[in-house]
Amino acid sequence: MAIQLLQISNDEFEETFGIFKQYMYPIIDAAIGWDEVYQSNGFRSHLKPEWFSWITVKGQRVGLVCHRFREASLHIHLLIIFSHAQRKGLASEVLNALEVEASNCDKLVTLSCFKNNNQAFELYNKNGYVIHAEDEMFYDLIKMNSYLTNTAQ
Repeated sequence: MAIQLLQISNDEFEETFGIFKQYMYPIIDAAIGWDEVYQSNGFRSHLKPEWFSWITVKGQRVGLVCHRFREASLHIHLLIIFSHAQRKGLASEVLNALEVEASNCDKLVTLSCFKNNNQAFELYNKNGYVIHAEDEMFYDLIKMNSYLTNTAQ
């Protein structure tokens, strides 16, 4: 399936927290306990609307991704594929699209994953992401792109 990433509008930003909560509540609650005020304030103060895109297939929303460029990388803050669209390879397509975008700018792709989010960790591992660092709650993952891998040799 061919995915498209469509930037959200500013007035859709509030909707993104509800999606984040729907999909991330069980993982965050199991890892550290869900604190509604803390999560809501952190989400709204640390993430910007312009970093969010709807993941669409044939004009239908199938997920949400939040990413931005940093100095040395394209960092993925959040990748959610809606339940009805899971297990169809869409997350891998999104990762691939972002990897191409990063490669075009000579950047790496980075992300963090809760250690208890086994489904996400397996997805990233299958797509070539490796653990760069970790703490008691998170894995920090990195994907070298072919341009940087070839120039580093």
